[in-house]
Amino acid sequence: MSQQLQAQSERLLAGPKRLRRQAENWISQQPPYIEVAVATLLGGGQGAFLGTVMGTLTKLDPNAGKMFTPPAGANPEMAQRMSAIQAGGPMAQAKNFAVMTGVNAGLSLAVKRYRGGVEDVRGVMIAGFGSGAAFSLVSGMTQGNPSQGAFSTGVLFALLQGAFYQVGKRFQQPAGLSSPAQYERAHYMLDRLGLTNYQKNLKRALLTDNTIMLWNDGALQEARIPPGPRLLILHHLEQYKHILKPGMPAPNQLPLPPQEPRSA
Repeated sequence: MSQQLQAQSERLLAGPKRLRRQAENWISQQPPYIEVAVATLLGGGQGAFLGTVMGTLTKLDPNAGKMFTPPAGANPEMAQRMSAIQAGGPMAQAKNFAVMTGVNAGLSLAVKRYRGGVEDVRGVMIAGFGSGAAFSLVSGMTQGNPSQGAFSTGVLFALLQGAFYQVGKRFQQPAGLSSPAQYERAHYMLDRLGLTNYQKNLKRALLTDNTIMLWNDGALQEARIPPGPRLLILHHLEQYKHILKPGMPAPNQLPLPPQEPRSA
């Protein structure tokens, strides 16, 4: 019975997963500005949904109309910001969170594309600063000089997101698979193919040297490698499947396939 339920759930999820892969492939083939615009719209839609839910729950709270009471000795400016975040109904919350998450998603992708696919704490903090500043401007969470309030809120968001990224990074990779030695041959192959920008994709997907000859289109797609580079990688590996067994790591310099003898 459990196997039947699992099979049914897999069939139900197969359609959305396929549509998601098709959408990701289409987006990866578009110009960067289209990709950034789509990411911004999707991020804004998620934020609008989250803001609507939070605004509805806040409205149902009997204490929703009361001002946020800070603890003794707390910064009054922080209390004002918390009150501004809680203010407004579902529509106001939806607008605020849509702007925050939309700017964050679009700016993250724009910075990543500008830096050649590099994804690190610096890019996360840049996106966090932009989303925090935008959230401050649309929510009215600061009084006085709006530019100064947007800057201080942006710095706060950047520091928080940078800290969360660093903490999450420590728990991202299982022990034994985060060592650079596990990816030396895979990185060497990408370097020979001129695809060094995708070395971090392999590490995030745990595609180590021992899995090289098991790579297929689906595995590389899950690693978020676009179709063109996937074809180059698979074509390169196809040349050596006659000498390497599945699961056996590829040598640093793979030999060429044997040539058929020419007839006299």
